[in-house]
Amino acid sequence: MYRIFPNLRAGLSWMPRDNRASPVWNWRLREGTTKTPAIVLGQSTAWPSSKVSGEAYSLTFAQPINEEWSAYVSASYAPDGPKWYVPAGVNWAFTEQWVGRLLWDGVHLHPAISHTRGAWNFGFMLLDGKDPTITTSFAF
Repeated sequence: MYRIFPNLRAGLSWMPRDNRASPVWNWRLREGTTKTPAIVLGQSTAWPSSKVSGEAYSLTFAQPINEEWSAYVSASYAPDGPKWYVPAGVNWAFTEQWVGRLLWDGVHLHPAISHTRGAWNFGFMLLDGKDPTITTSFAF
């Protein structure tokens, strides 16, 4: 992901299993506070959805709860269906570098943990709650 403007990021997602790349972007329409949710419009791969293999367009409401906890809910449309989903999740930042997550794709729960080191993020996820999966990302 590349930060084009403070509220606009764009990048590329690569899915090794499918050997394909896909554009990704998100535009934060409003910053979140403890009293109001952030509002983000975006497009990305539908991963980790177990029912959709293409792109998804989302309107997300993300709420910081305190210094350690946050939650989100999205309305996501995947045109290869056409399908509407309501993904949601909760994040727990137990240190500045380590974050635990529960991601609900609208069908399955995906527990995850990630570690940030500089611009890199490394993660481990149980895809569909059972398949071990490694994730990586680089922000610049």
